[in-house]
Amino acid sequence: MASMIDYLDWRGDIPFSVDPFNEVDGLLLSQLAYLDLEGIVPPVFSVRVLMRNAYERYCAEREAGILRHVTFQQDLTLFAKLAESRRFSGTQITGYRCAADAEAELQFSAMTYILEDGTALVVYRGTDGSVIGWKEDFNLSFMLQTGAQAEALRYLDENAVRFPKSIRVSGHSKGGNLAVYASAFCRPEVRSRIIQVLSYDGPGFREEIVETPEYRSIVPRVRSFIPESAVIGMLLNNSIDHTIIRCSVSGIMQHFAYNWEVRRKAFCTVRSLSRSGEVINNAISGWISELNDDERKELVDAVFAVFGASEKGTFHEINAHKLSSYPRMLKALSKLSPEQQKLVVEAIGKMAKNSTNALFAEVGVGKKPAPQLKPVEEG
Repeated sequence: MASMIDYLDWRGDIPFSVDPFNEVDGLLLSQLAYLDLEGIVPPVFSVRVLMRNAYERYCAEREAGILRHVTFQQDLTLFAKLAESRRFSGTQITGYRCAADAEAELQFSAMTYILEDGTALVVYRGTDGSVIGWKEDFNLSFMLQTGAQAEALRYLDENAVRFPKSIRVSGHSKGGNLAVYASAFCRPEVRSRIIQVLSYDGPGFREEIVETPEYRSIVPRVRSFIPESAVIGMLLNNSIDHTIIRCSVSGIMQHFAYNWEVRRKAFCTVRSLSRSGEVINNAISGWISELNDDERKELVDAVFAVFGASEKGTFHEINAHKLSSYPRMLKALSKLSPEQQKLVVEAIGKMAKNSTNALFAEVGVGKKPAPQLKPVEEG
């Protein structure tokens, strides 16, 4: 299986003047946005840093013992190969912004690349593993505009005057949703300069968004890529045709872009979702449609109140300190009202059942019932 890292080994020496920007280039630069580059990439657009120089500063920090949080370990290899490649080493990076606010339920980050083909690529970071970030993702199901969507729109509107005339916008996971949202609802004079929007397994939108003229106007310029067992990229609606990518793994791990298969300068594609993808998405779509906005909000608030009780900021930390985190979470669950407990337990049971059914649909055998879960008694 070849990945986007292999792509850099094969074609990293080919400049944009010889081989134009492609879908794999967009994923590479969208993935790099997961790295914490505060203090390395300037926040102001009047100052730019070359890719190779940004990497040198990052390495100098690590050698000095300054270790930043890394969401995906492969991102370090990616950064090194981008900086070493003829294709990307001269790419200019600017406008790095990063914000996280637990009270506002906001996790947002963006930066802009000025490519050697004379275009700008605005990239929004996806969910970074923080509890705040994941809660904001779930808020998409009942909110017309999340905090990150508002920030993404502001970033594009306020700074587009500093970009080259032609603009691309992209992002992976929630970043793909932000890319489409900002491109649709930015000022008309900015939208007219957007030549392409790239969403890599980004979730969709509520019907109220999809039906707007602004959204419909950007759809022809959007390219959406999802893995064959897509879950995230099929949430809600987006009325956009998807390119379905073959992956080297199964299940939710397909969401991680390093598992997407690449051949030469394009993704390896399949004609339709896998059976597991169809089972999960039909079940989740049906389940979400059964809840009204108030019920969705109540469920999301209840679930993340339990996670918040762990006193950890990321799911990695919750798992790493489970001996202290899990008892706190169970205690928090016991303090919910009986109705909220029932809603949370039904949600977890539904997801467990969907996952089990998907597994057996994939191998073509009968379905196994999900384990029965009971509310936690207070005491």
